[in-house]
Amino acid sequence: MRLAIGIRSRVLGVAVAILVVTLMIWAWVVILVFDGTLTRTARSHAEFQATQLADQLRSIPVDQVVPEGRGYGDLVVQVLSDDGTVVASSEPLDEPITDLRPATGQMLGQSVDGLSGVDDDSFVIVARGTIGLDDESLIVAVANPVHVEEGTISRIVGVGVGAGVLVLAIMTVLINWAVGMALTPVERMRSQLASIDGRTMGDRVAVPATGDELTDLGDTMNRMLERLEAAYAAQKSFVSDASHELRSPLATIRAAVDLANADPTGRVWRETRGTLRAEILRLQSLVDDLLTLSRVDAGALPLRRRDCDLDDLVVDAVRRLQGESELDVDVAVEPVQALADPDRLAQVMRNLLDNASRHATSRVKVTLARSDATAIITVDNDGPPVPEEKRATVFERFVRLDETRDRDSGGSGLGLAIVADLVHAHSGTVLATESDGWCRFEVTLPLERVSSTG
Repeated sequence: MRLAIGIRSRVLGVAVAILVVTLMIWAWVVILVFDGTLTRTARSHAEFQATQLADQLRSIPVDQVVPEGRGYGDLVVQVLSDDGTVVASSEPLDEPITDLRPATGQMLGQSVDGLSGVDDDSFVIVARGTIGLDDESLIVAVANPVHVEEGTISRIVGVGVGAGVLVLAIMTVLINWAVGMALTPVERMRSQLASIDGRTMGDRVAVPATGDELTDLGDTMNRMLERLEAAYAAQKSFVSDASHELRSPLATIRAAVDLANADPTGRVWRETRGTLRAEILRLQSLVDDLLTLSRVDAGALPLRRRDCDLDDLVVDAVRRLQGESELDVDVAVEPVQALADPDRLAQVMRNLLDNASRHATSRVKVTLARSDATAIITVDNDGPPVPEEKRATVFERFVRLDETRDRDSGGSGLGLAIVADLVHAHSGTVLATESDGWCRFEVTLPLERVSSTG
């Protein structure tokens, strides 16, 4: 089972960990600095004493400079011969306290963990070479214990640990409070989002006026809610319109069937079967259009792209229209090949020509031309152009410029919406415009993806 750790706990944990590491590094640096400083102080004191004693030995006998048993405080002082023999010692020691053998005037130093017969504490030992009364080479050795310095460091560490724990506790409380304050707007937005459902799609979250990432998050959430509300409204409208469109042919079919069943002679059936077939075909076309649009919305519209001749598609669509309509249809094409789904582009041409035939007075013109890396298909009819204010909405679903005429002639208001979706799926564009007073629909398709073998 995965343990869920909240953002507050994660942020607090990371902040505390960083603070602990920072305090540890700070303590380590302080200890090093103080240890080095105190050790240097102890050595400087020992060097001062060694220098003074070495100067005294030049004019004062050894036993007077360092008489046995004379106290030097915490210092241990010895005078050694150049071969290491103890000449005089402030402590009753027969062995030299150091093996340092500096030359005359030279100062050497070392640190030891303890002096045998004296103490187990650490010492800093310095040795200085000098000349005695009889011009003999002597060595003055001074050992200064550092237990006082170590005690000072221990006290500093203790105080530092206590202060660090106090600072850590205070900072933990402050960080926890600060994180909680920072997350309060997030929790408020979360609770507001949780309360939004299909009945409250118009609600929005309260955007914190902090001017930072939280404000951006709130604005982004509200824009997302606006898109969801628009999509929800479009879906409701789509379902309502689809239901309305399906109801009409179904009502006609049901009425015709009821009449045919009530007529034992079969005359009504013979008279209405043509109407029934037309309504069934209309119903089938509507269902096919709805299925296509649902696949587009789900991102599951299959495109079987291959090299295809656009001029052949256009000519075939025009021939179909000429066979089904008494309109004069003019066509002008040039050879153009594209990597596309020929079935979907054939559906585009069919819908455009069906739309043109419903609105044309007597003539339809279709052209296909190539311009650089694009193919341009235009479908003109001599009916009234689409009003400028409706040229963008005409590609929306269930939109009709003439409700009565389109419904009577079989239009569902889905043909141009399908055209727009299929053209966009091919990375193209479609526009409603006009040319010399005629109504025009212009499709532009990219050609740069045509294979080299095409």
